[in-house]
Amino acid sequence: MQKMKIDNYEEMLELILDHSHEGVVLCDHQGKIRYFNRIYGETFGLSASKDIGKHITEIFPDARIPIVARTGTPEFGVIYRWKGQKLVVNRIPVKEKGRVIGVLTQVLFRDIAELRELSEKVNALQTKINIIGAELRQYFQAKYDLDDIIGDSQPILELKSQVRKHAHSSLPVLILGESGTGKELFAHALHRLSPRAKRAFMVINCAAIPKELMESELFGYEPGAFTGAAQKGRIGKLELVEGGTLFFDEIGDMPLEMQAKILRVIEEKEVTKVGASKPVPVHFALIAATNREIEALVQKESFRSDLYYRINAIVLKIPPLRDRKEDIPPIAQHFAACSECNPSQRPIRFADEVFSVLREHDWPGNVRELKNIVNFALHNLASDESLIRIDHLPLSFLKKRQESPFSPSPLPLKKVIRNKEKEILQEALRATSGNKIAAAKLLGISRSVFYEKLQR
Repeated sequence: MQKMKIDNYEEMLELILDHSHEGVVLCDHQGKIRYFNRIYGETFGLSASKDIGKHITEIFPDARIPIVARTGTPEFGVIYRWKGQKLVVNRIPVKEKGRVIGVLTQVLFRDIAELRELSEKVNALQTKINIIGAELRQYFQAKYDLDDIIGDSQPILELKSQVRKHAHSSLPVLILGESGTGKELFAHALHRLSPRAKRAFMVINCAAIPKELMESELFGYEPGAFTGAAQKGRIGKLELVEGGTLFFDEIGDMPLEMQAKILRVIEEKEVTKVGASKPVPVHFALIAATNREIEALVQKESFRSDLYYRINAIVLKIPPLRDRKEDIPPIAQHFAACSECNPSQRPIRFADEVFSVLREHDWPGNVRELKNIVNFALHNLASDESLIRIDHLPLSFLKKRQESPFSPSPLPLKKVIRNKEKEILQEALRATSGNKIAAAKLLGISRSVFYEKLQR
């Protein structure tokens, strides 16, 4: 490419102004025309050889340039009528040491129709942005509130009180707890109670995003930033959550190199897309959660201490289910009634011995494990049954219970099942006043199977 030589700056300035979309005229303090560019001349039919040097009122009798020169007060966005057209103009006084030495007039739109067309385009774009924003906020919404956190144990009541207390704060919140304890539920509830409730709630699972893709997912990227990048680039999730709440789930699994970049985003409140040079401001509330011993990770230097101290302004510790076993019955009843586990919404009850068995379990999988067991039991019920008994529970669960050191009286699985069968047969016989045929019919089994089980 041939380089342009700049020897005469006055000619260069005139060349630039002649290629401007705006019409420009410069008058001195007396109102005499000293310069106008090509667009201005074409708009008003002026010739540099004939009209430069004339007083502006010779061409525009109602010109306000002399008034601006006298008062030194600029006029912006003024509508000026010219031969049936409406023009949008700026009149700007040019001052030197506080004294007006001239007036620069810009014709921004040669016809008001240009301004109207631009305004319509801006309004259309704004409408699209509002629609897209509304759709995004609807998609990225918190689903749960405090009422979805089931339990009346003292630890849960205290945690709910802390959530109500801290929800209106903008300080970062760190939620600690074993896998399956419901950390995400508390994050949702914090957002729903916060002033940002109507804004986006974005969940980022740090353990699920490959570290090679994490930066582009969170920060976004410019067109052509790397091989395989989308042609139009991409907006990062940190930018999409603007004004809402960002929830970093499993933050203990975030790669070290990414931790440094996230720390900078939190402190500077701005993000730079991959392949970009200019940062974009971002504003969001931060909630983080992990099931790992994060302080141990800090000591091992696998988690940055500066990031840890930045995100733990408020700490919520979710107790495991084994430490609040009084919550097991209401949680189980909740799952038995929810549409996800019980689509038919039929009333479901639990036998007392089922709750006794559930309380004896150690619950390494916490509430998530309890949900799976209730779900299995519901699908194990016959269509006309509504009472969950021990034999409806998963065999693997019963076997683990018998093998568990926490079980007070471990018994072989087969013996447990036979004892339960015996109780059911006896109950059926009592209900039918000893009528074996009626008892078999009540249990929904054939007479021969009933006699076989009774004999055994």
